Amino acid sequence: MHRFVVLLMLAAVIGALAAAPGAPWRTARAEDGPVSMVVEPQLDGSQFVTVVFHALDRDGFCQPPPGAVSLHPVLNMPVDFIIEAGDGVIIETSSGGIAPGRQATGVRTFSTAANAAAGSPVRSFPPLRDGVADECQAWVRISQSIPGPLRVLVLAPGDGGGQVGWVAEAGRETATTVPLQFRWTLVTWTGPATAPAQALQGVSGAQVTAIYGWETASQAWLAYFPAGANVPGANTLTSLEPGKAYWVAIAGPGGGSWRMPSAR
Repeated sequence: MHRFVVLLMLAAVIGALAAAPGAPWRTARAEDGPVSMVVEPQLDGSQFVTVVFHALDRDGFCQPPPGAVSLHPVLNMPVDFIIEAGDGVIIETSSGGIAPGRQATGVRTFSTAANAAAGSPVRSFPPLRDGVADECQAWVRISQSIPGPLRVLVLAPGDGGGQVGWVAEAGRETATTVPLQFRWTLVTWTGPATAPAQALQGVSGAQVTAIYGWETASQAWLAYFPAGANVPGANTLTSLEPGKAYWVAIAGPGGGSWRMPSAR
């Protein structure tokens, strides 16, 4: 699983927006307020995207310990998730199943500590802050059958009224499928900088035996041999770079294909 965080892990902490009732949205920082709240998209390599809301009160609690009182409670907080743009349908929330649609309102935050001890816990995610034993979370699961941009507006109650909002750019990357022929195929890597072993996970129907890439700086060919991945010094090609061409050899006699992500 990829954390768009943090989980980038893929994680991209999304910039917050805040607005008073009836006022236009304006840029704000969640950490400037009394409550720590953030949103992150999670990609799991399939057609599903999960948008997760994380929250702690100003003292770092989801639910305060016995005898303490939270002046800014974030447990059982209603959170709205609205798909503003892109292909996608919300099919599930942390509060339970719903009729599929483009928005889910009033999704209540839950305690990850209490949830973990429950008989039938719901899915939860690692906290954004290391060492936190209890975090308030709320999430929605989105089915995005067609990869591409996906913008989700997330709204939570603001301190002193109104709402605080985040725009999560959570779309799945589009992909390019390149045919591979026996024995050699010249391909252009379309994804971000990626280790060869990881990149080759997108190959199907063929066994790649070698990849060669020309390095201009050293005026030399760099090579990667999957069979020599654990042999010290056998491989000099350590990363496939976006937009660069590579010669790829496959074992015969048939062909195959290579599904490459698109660089962002």
